[in-house]
Amino acid sequence: MLSFSVALAVVCATTATVGLAKGKRVIEPFDYRGVRLTGGRLGHEVDEVRDYYLNLPLDDLLHGFRVRAGLPAPGKELGGWYTGDNGNVFPQILSGIARMYASTGDARCLEKAHAMLTEWTKCIGPDGYPMYTNHPTSRQYFYEKVAGAMVDMARYCKRKDALDALSRVTDWAVKSFTRDRVYANANGDRNNPLCDSGEWYTVSENLYRAYLETGDEKYRDFAKVWEYTDYWDTFAHNGDIFVPRANGERTEAYHAYSHVNTFASDAAAYLVTGEPHYLDALKNAYDFLQATQVFATGGYGPDEQLAPHARILQLLKATNNTFETQCGSWAAFKMSKYLMSFTGDAKYGDWVERLTLNGIGASLPMSSSGQVTYYSNYRPGPVTKELFGDGWSCCTGTRPQAVADYADQVFFRDDRSLYVNLFTPSTATHTVAGQAFTVTQQTRFPEVSTTSFTFSLSHPVRFALKLRSPGWLAAPITATLNGASVKVATDDLQWAVIDRHWKDGDRLEVNLPAKLWTCRFGNDAKAPGAIMFGPVVLAFRSLDGDPTAKLNLDDPAKCLVPVAGEPLSFHVKDDANILARPFYAFQQGEPYYMYFGL
Repeated sequence: MLSFSVALAVVCATTATVGLAKGKRVIEPFDYRGVRLTGGRLGHEVDEVRDYYLNLPLDDLLHGFRVRAGLPAPGKELGGWYTGDNGNVFPQILSGIARMYASTGDARCLEKAHAMLTEWTKCIGPDGYPMYTNHPTSRQYFYEKVAGAMVDMARYCKRKDALDALSRVTDWAVKSFTRDRVYANANGDRNNPLCDSGEWYTVSENLYRAYLETGDEKYRDFAKVWEYTDYWDTFAHNGDIFVPRANGERTEAYHAYSHVNTFASDAAAYLVTGEPHYLDALKNAYDFLQATQVFATGGYGPDEQLAPHARILQLLKATNNTFETQCGSWAAFKMSKYLMSFTGDAKYGDWVERLTLNGIGASLPMSSSGQVTYYSNYRPGPVTKELFGDGWSCCTGTRPQAVADYADQVFFRDDRSLYVNLFTPSTATHTVAGQAFTVTQQTRFPEVSTTSFTFSLSHPVRFALKLRSPGWLAAPITATLNGASVKVATDDLQWAVIDRHWKDGDRLEVNLPAKLWTCRFGNDAKAPGAIMFGPVVLAFRSLDGDPTAKLNLDDPAKCLVPVAGEPLSFHVKDDANILARPFYAFQQGEPYYMYFGL
């Protein structure tokens, strides 16, 4: 018997998308529908975030919009960046709740999303003006978030009137936006109500999504305006973004989050046009980031900078603001998911896994006043996890979107295969050769190195179950089926494949061997590193100061001993005062050391 509605599971792209997308997807995510998280770290975090945002008073979320529109405005200002309109996060929250509805089926999410959209559209000006106040930091930044939310409401909550609202707001944007498009500009001017300079190069993604959803060419044409051609083409040609450009200008550092987030726009341009240079840029940019910018946790951008390798190492030693955690994770999730979809290569899932465990997945719970884990701190210790001082920063809008994305990162599919990207309690329903089936994953990974899959089918069907073979594996994946050993072959795209006729009740047990190892920055044997167990970054509690001298970074298994009864916990062989455990397990204010050899 199927465990939940097949009708929900097999919903594919809208008919408007069919024929409009020219870029090829080798495999597809489930687009939030047909997958459920059923516990574990990721499922619990989704529950926490969903409940937090569902409890935000609607009148408070809408207060400034209603004041600006001259409507009755009960409730109160949320405060912090939200009230100041420093990149107001209303549409991101709406987008996150809409996606959570699609991935959880929680009727409370649908009710909240409907109410938010209905009341917000009443505040749109006669000319299509959508902002919270008349003095936004960057109109383009907010417009792009609105475009994403309206597409999500139409796609996941069946609110086609959201597309009417988007059309009105887009007509306003087409008429009113300047076209400055300043290279590498990440910040708007709060004193200029017509400011359009901030992060303009992230606008294209949701406009291209709107085109695929509606078929309306005005979205495609407006998306083309905001393509970041010079930056993307540098990557497409394997160039160096830090050397002088053809016009003689040079950029020594780039705003990290937005200059990774822009690759979602590049990916959307590839999806719409099919032109290979967009995909070349995406693949080369990923390799550049992994080789020169990304830390063991999956985080990047100390002091919010992409910078030359040597500068990144200097910043790692100097700043407490190592990684813009929520926004940075969201940008990486999108980039990796697009790449997996376009190439079918499992390697891109490794970045997602690291971030779900050590990046956004290691966040502190938010405070009641909208404070979030804005920055993660990897500086030489002792340092601590802390919430950001201001409430309702940009990361409070990104957080529900990124956490909602967990469910859409677990499984992928094609016509005859089901792909497992993340090892977490979950279910997926897929259809092969007209036969619907459900696969249930049960695991305590990463605390254990095993995961199991149970198959529910009305009739036997042949398909391939493909498991991501992570880069951190200590040995090849092995498996047993119904208690007997089964052959597992790893293909050229790093998927461990089991292709057979599956029967109802089949149970597959999978072993993912892991070990202690040191992840060096940029894979340089002389660079500083963090000690990991499999994909999990370990942080160290040391009562006697910096523990570096007692660690063996070349072979951490020689100096660390497992703590009995405490998964993923270790102590130094000759010093029980030095304890290592997952970074995600550290609480607010608890001192730790993470990076060594600086």
